[in-house]
Amino acid sequence: MKNYRLFTPGPIDIPEVVLRATAQKCIYHREEKFRWLLEEISDYLKKLIRCSNRVYLLTSSGTGAMEAAAVNLLSSSDRVVVAVCGKFGERWLELCKTYGFNPIVIRAEYGKSVGPEAIENVLKDGPAVIFTTLTETSTGALNDIKNFGAITRRYDSYLVVDGVAGVGADECYLDDYQIDVLVGASQKALMAPPGISFVALSKRAQEKIGKSDLPRYYFNLEAYERFLQNGQTPYTPAITILYGLKKGLQMIMKTGIKNNFIKHKKMAEYVRDRIRKMGLELLPENPSNALTVIKMPPEINSSDIIKKIKEDYGILFANGQGELKGKILRIGHMGNYNIAKLSRVINILERYLKRR
Repeated sequence: MKNYRLFTPGPIDIPEVVLRATAQKCIYHREEKFRWLLEEISDYLKKLIRCSNRVYLLTSSGTGAMEAAAVNLLSSSDRVVVAVCGKFGERWLELCKTYGFNPIVIRAEYGKSVGPEAIENVLKDGPAVIFTTLTETSTGALNDIKNFGAITRRYDSYLVVDGVAGVGADECYLDDYQIDVLVGASQKALMAPPGISFVALSKRAQEKIGKSDLPRYYFNLEAYERFLQNGQTPYTPAITILYGLKKGLQMIMKTGIKNNFIKHKKMAEYVRDRIRKMGLELLPENPSNALTVIKMPPEINSSDIIKKIKEDYGILFANGQGELKGKILRIGHMGNYNIAKLSRVINILERYLKRR
């Protein structure tokens, strides 16, 4: 099979320096050197998301961190609300149902963000645990998490956010936004290979976890807390991926956290300006800086375009998911990209569309 360059919304094109970091020799996860690695990564993440409490690193995909958030925070008597605006909001719904909950569902049309007023209307009927997404990767929509947090706290409720695609590309700060649980993963704007996820907690969320009555084993955050006291994880971690994540986070710190977000905003604006000039329409009303999602004209199937550009140019864009497959084209621009790289791939996309 031919090699190709990823312009998908995760995994992303990983910097060579990060790949080299993953080639380091393994260390033993029960000795001091591993403690230093774990502490460095945790400190970088805390700075990036402004978390003054705990960050737990898991060897899993982002979905594993989502499950950990649900099974540790929830108790069987909790009132659960899921705010859905795409496939990953649906994943929260599936997770909660798996553990016996029948959530109240707030739905926004795909391409639209969840309205804060919809969350407030539900919470007027009583406190709840709200599950939602920061960046909905399936549609490119960005939710107003800061407003969600203020509303949730006002009604003595809890806010759980899937930040897998957004953390590092879209500003999202746990303490400042009054988020109780924020989950993320290594393979998107943090520029590392897949395999590591994290769960960050507010102090009040950590207190609630101590009262949870749901079953859990591998994702038991109380076990992670006990081992963290000794600079360890309860189970064998993906050590080489942790080295890559450390390097990706160091690159962000070197750029500067604020400058990193400015860079992502500029890349997103560049791509969207080019797409509009091509006469194409964007799907999301309030787009994330992590990716651009393009509506395809009715006569064009995005599956054909993606396949052809991959074969001819070694560039891979992402298709739509579920009912959006063939109808949209998704271009990832989080992490290891710049305007020069993006200009080249947009030129290729434009030339291909003109030939049709």
